[in-house]
Amino acid sequence: MAKDAGYIKLINTARWRRLRIKKLQAQPLCGCCKGKDKITPATEVHHVTPVESVTTIEQMEILMFDYNNLMSVCSECHNEIHAEMFSHTKENIKKANKRRTQRFINNYL
Repeated sequence: MAKDAGYIKLINTARWRRLRIKKLQAQPLCGCCKGKDKITPATEVHHVTPVESVTTIEQMEILMFDYNNLMSVCSECHNEIHAEMFSHTKENIKKANKRRTQRFINNYL
């Protein structure tokens, strides 16, 4: 689950809920499962480029509400995507630390 306060604020807006429903209505099947020749109803919406991968709230907003940055997925695939994305490999840890440092600089310096 996301820990960034800016992300949490954006994900709890009516604007996000409307966009999420719009995406699920337009693409009701899991995009990952379709690639595996499975038919599974999509229950969640995934941001292809993670909203928390940028450093400012303005950039986060752009990614959050970009319809083309969204993918309809089932819960199982969504969990798999995030497990892979946020694995504790040395490279992923370095990237996360770099983002946190940049956010700190933007907010406090």
